[in-house]
Amino acid sequence: MKILVIFNHQPYDGSDIAWNGLRLVETLLKKGEEVRVFLMNDSVDLAREATKKPDFYEYDLVQMLKELYENGIKLKVCGTCQ
Repeated sequence: MKILVIFNHQPYDGSDIAWNGLRLVETLLKKGEEVRVFLMNDSVDLAREATKKPDFYEYDLVQMLKELYENGIKLKVCGTCQ
């Protein structure tokens, strides 16, 4: 099955939305699904190396996304939002 996950929220806002979304993508990928991720609005920061994990946050979301990309997800970033 082809699955598209759209992120549009700030990565490190304290709500864990991005972290839970990335965990969902990881689970789907492990199950053999074809997963596509689209980043728009403030979530484009997930694709920027310059985005650093805040001290108060446990997980490095940028690194999580990078590993998912290396493991086969298709990733697109909104050109206007960049």
